This record gives sequence, structure tokens and C-alpha cells, in this order.
Amino acid sequence: MSKFLNTKWLMFLFFLGAPALVTAQQVTGVVKDDSGALPGVSVVVKGTSSGTTTDFDGKYSINASSGAVLVFSYVGYETQENTVSGNKMNVIMQSGVALDAVVLTGNRSKPRTILDSPVPIDNIGLDEMRSTGQPTIDKMLTYKVPSFNSTTQAVSDATAHFDPADLRGLGPSRTLVLVNGKRKNQSALVYINDTPGKGEVGVDLKSIPAAAIERIEVLRDGASAQYGSDAIAGVINMVLKKNVEYTTVNVNSGVTTEGDGFNFGVDLNTGLTGENGGYLNITAGYYEQEKTNRPGSPGSDALIGVEANDPTWGAWLADNPDLGMNVGQPELQKIDLFFNAGIPFKNDSGEFYSFGGFTSRQGTSFALYRAPYWVGDPYNLLHEAGSDYNGFQPTFETDVMDNNLTAGVKWKLFNFDVDFSGTYGRNRIDYDVNNTLNPDLGASSPTEFAVGGYTFSNTLANLDFSRNLGQLNIAFGAEIKQENFSARAGDAASYFNLLGMVMHNLSLVCSHLMQCAPIDIIMVFMEI
Repeated sequence: MSKFLNTKWLMFLFFLGAPALVTAQQVTGVVKDDSGALPGVSVVVKGTSSGTTTDFDGKYSINASSGAVLVFSYVGYETQENTVSGNKMNVIMQSGVALDAVVLTGNRSKPRTILDSPVPIDNIGLDEMRSTGQPTIDKMLTYKVPSFNSTTQAVSDATAHFDPADLRGLGPSRTLVLVNGKRKNQSALVYINDTPGKGEVGVDLKSIPAAAIERIEVLRDGASAQYGSDAIAGVINMVLKKNVEYTTVNVNSGVTTEGDGFNFGVDLNTGLTGENGGYLNITAGYYEQEKTNRPGSPGSDALIGVEANDPTWGAWLADNPDLGMNVGQPELQKIDLFFNAGIPFKNDSGEFYSFGGFTSRQGTSFALYRAPYWVGDPYNLLHEAGSDYNGFQPTFETDVMDNNLTAGVKWKLFNFDVDFSGTYGRNRIDYDVNNTLNPDLGASSPTEFAVGGYTFSNTLANLDFSRNLGQLNIAFGAEIKQENFSARAGDAASYFNLLGMVMHNLSLVCSHLMQCAPIDIIMVFMEI
């Protein structure tokens, strides 16, 4: 195990550039424009994955060796490259000269995207996304798009592996996600825990690799009149790469300042271009991350109602002030394979096209710790006979598969642009809960349970007509969509006397808190 950890640290240092770290110094400064400080400016050491962003006052701090080049970039401004010659570097950004207009949106009061649109739209390229230093699309958008939020969810069962994301705080199901203008299927998971988007279903943004994307267009305004009720908060359109001049390989790695959460990722993007203008773009990627743990040390258990000075369990709480918890990001391994292809016909006035991808992701997160005063182990299933019993923490393990495929054709008909396509998407989740037991099964209880899973799929057919008449645009079309949802039961042992277990746990909590009447217990169970 120690050799494995040492190997990972050597890889981490290698990819960050160990020589640069040895001679690095802390460079600080302020980034401004003509009107004042600029928050959210990306600052990256050129040629590395080391970077940061300016805070609300435009201040930044980054480790860089003398002679290194710092790249300052921000949507709507010209990118600047400055050479490090000391530990202080202030920068004044210049507005981009190639932009047609400036749209002021949100509460940032800074230029965002330059598009001829009366509503706020962000148009962000892949390089701008990668400059955030974040490993997945949902986290990249959080750092780049105003009012978009996606945060790690801890101790929230399968929701910890999806991290609900939304625009303008209106919920995950209110944001329409498109890939090349076609609807992306939602995930099979309903967020039932006390997390953002409780009771809703969102798109699994972790299933789309960043390396396959050319740019992301984000409409941060209600668009339900044009797209339907799933676009009340806005629209996110991910445009895949087509023609690429070079094959690119990206390797990234990182770790938290606490020494945990090590992550490593590698992706490859390549393409073929035909003499007739046809194209085939392929992306493959792998990513893994280790868990983080930030449980804090409350020293008492407010959930069960055990105080720090409890005469029976006070000593256990003193030895375990964090209540045995693991709280943080889950362990994760992910592989991706995506493609985007097209073949022109009728002298480039028409095109057959197809795109899609497959993602497989496995993860492990943690449930609430079962302290010894909460759940016992009288049959020594999770601890050795004769040893002190300290409780246990169940692990929640998921196997997520997401795949989608679109095929279609575009052509001209009576000067109208016609687009006819079919799309199939599916998201499947299987769950296992390990390092736990079912007390009602006594000594025969297993300690590992397959608890079932869900599958959601949709099939769509689209026929769209559009034509530009100068100041007037005409567009109309039709869509047919079929959705299917299925739930799979787990091992019988995983739900044996489920009602009795839930009622027992709720009554135990309520009896300690002395705040629940019997009807409260029934209502909480109905909510679960």
C-alpha cells in the first residue's frame, strides 16, 4: 500500500513539474480593468495545470518560478501573458477588440458574452473551461457561469455521485441540457435526500467528457416558450468538436491542501477529415479521484441525542469526537468514449451526421456512522468476538452507465433548412450497500447487500424547419418523445422488515430529541 501511495505522489509531482516546484515563489497581485477590480479572472502558469482565479477584490496568489509565464484570461477581455520577475505582479486587462457587443448581466457587472441577443448568453471555449483547474464539466461551469451551481454532496447516498446542478437556483429539472442542439437524457436518480433539487431529476453532467467539447453555450434566462417546461431556468448546449488539426493528449492531477482527494485524469482527442469535407472526431478518457474527509469534531451526537457528558457513552464520544464519520467527496473511477461524425452530400448543401457516447462510472461514498449506542452487533458480524465494539459506517457504492446516440440528416428544401433526427439516451444505476447489517435477520444477516437500481431511457424524433428572411426568422417543427423508467428490486435481505427498521430508527431519534409525536414518525416515513 505504501509503495502504491509513493507511486501516486511521484506521478503527481511529475505532472505538475517537480523542478518548477523546487524553485517556485509565491506571486501575488491585483487584476483590474478601467472600472476597477476583476473577480473570476483565470491565472495559469503557462505550460502547466497550475492555476487559480482572482477573488471578489481582484486579488490572486499563485506559486510560480522566476522566468515562468503567467496567463491571465477572462471572457470579454484579451488574454495577457506576463513573465514573472518578482513576487508582485499587477495586471490591467483590456476589453477584447474582436467582440461585437458587451452584455452586462447578473450581479457581477462585468462583460460576459458577446452575442446579438437580448438575453444573457455565455459562449465558453474548452480552453476557458480548462483554465478553472476543475476536473469535470459541472465543476467547470460552476467556476465560469454566473448563477450556475454544482457542489459536492456528502453523506447523501447515491446523490453524492451526481452532485445536483442548476441555473439561477431553480432546480436541476428546470435546466435543459443539449448536446449539439439535441436533448440529453436525464439521469435515473431522483434526488430524495436533503440536497439541492430534492424531489427532482437532473442530467448527469459527469457523463460528458470535457475533451470532446469545442464550446459550451449557456442561455441564462427562461426559454420555456421555445424549448418547453424543462427550460424554465435556461439552456446549456454543449457543442462537440468536429475537425481538429492535431491529436491532443491531456494529463492532469491534483490533491487537496490536506493531502487527501488525490485525482488523476488522462484524455485523448483525435479526428479524421475526408476529402469531401466529412469528419470523424473521437474522444477517450479516464479519470479517478480519492475520497476527502472533513467530518469536524462536534463531540456530541445531536441526531440521536447523546451529549458529550453522557454517563454511558461519554468516553466513546471523547475518543471519537468526529462520531466516526467520513464526510466529503466520494471515491470515483470513470471512463468515457465519445464520437462526432458527419458526411456532406448535394455539394455540401446537405449532411448526414451522428454523435454519441458511453460513460461508465463506479464510486464509493459513506452513509451515517452507526455508533454503538445506535445499532448494535450482538452476533459479531462486523467486529471480532471479545473486542470492543465501536460501531460501523456503511459504504454506498454505485455503478453508473450512461449512453446516448443521435443520427440525422440536414438538407435544403424550398430554401428552408431542414433537420430530421432520432435520439436515444439511457442512464442506468445499480447500488450496493456494504459494511452493514440487517438487525432483524439476526446472526444470518449478510454484511453486503445488492439493493437494486434504476434505469431511465428516452427516445426522440425531431423534424425542424427554419429560414432566415433578413430581419425575420421563421422556425417550426415537431418532436415525438417516449420515456421509460424501471426500478429493480435488490436482495430480499436488504429490505426484510423494512418498515420495522425505519420505524425503529425514527422512534429512537424522536425519543432522544423528545420532539416527535407518533404522527410525526408516520409523516417522516411517508416522506422517505
